[in-house]
Amino acid sequence: MAKKQRLYEGHELVAASRWQEHLPTIPEADRDRIVARVDELVADNREYCDEGNYNHLANIFTALALYEIERERGLSEDEAVEAVGRPMWDFVEKHTAGMYRKLLSKPGMLKLADRIVPAGFEKGSGQGWEYVWHHDKSTAKRLQFECTSCIYAQIYGKYGVRRLGTIFCHADDVNYGSIPGVTFTREHTLCKDGQPCDFLFTK
Repeated sequence: MAKKQRLYEGHELVAASRWQEHLPTIPEADRDRIVARVDELVADNREYCDEGNYNHLANIFTALALYEIERERGLSEDEAVEAVGRPMWDFVEKHTAGMYRKLLSKPGMLKLADRIVPAGFEKGSGQGWEYVWHHDKSTAKRLQFECTSCIYAQIYGKYGVRRLGTIFCHADDVNYGSIPGVTFTREHTLCKDGQPCDFLFTK
C-alpha cells in the first residue's frame, strides 16, 4: 500500500507539531489564529513544502505563530522565546530524549550511526538542507558532522526572528545531552551565531 501523503494544511501541521499537547491549554480563539497563520506560512514558503521537510515545517510554522501571539500580548523577545520554547522542550524530554539515550548508549552505535545517518539524511532531507560529514574510520567512538544549510535559519531569518530557531538548537541538547557514555558538544549553530552547526558525539 502506498504511503499516505501528509497534507500541508494548518490544522494537520499544528496537530503534528511538538506543541500538540500544549495547544489545548490555550484559548480556542488563539488556536484558531495559529492554524490560520500556519496556512499563511505554508502559502508563503511553498518551496520548502516537500515530504522531507514536513515535520520540520510543522514545528517551524507552529512556533512562529505562537511567538507572534506572545509578542502581541506584550512579552519581550526573551520572554516570548522562552514561552514558546518551554513546552516544546518538555515535549521532547517526554517523547524523544529517552529513545536517543537508549539507542546511542549501546555499544557500537556511534560507528553504525556514522554509516547510516548520512545516507538517511541524504535520502530523507527536504529542500534547503546541506551537510558536511567527517568520517573517521580509525575509531568507533566519534560521530561528527556539520549542518551548513538549515531551513530553521532560512525561514526565521526571512521573518526577522532567527533567534526563535535557537529553541530547536536547545531541543537537540535535550535529546542528546544526557546519553549515558556519550558526550554531545556543539559550539555553533546557524540560528545562534550564523556559523555552521557543528555536531560532535564522542564515547
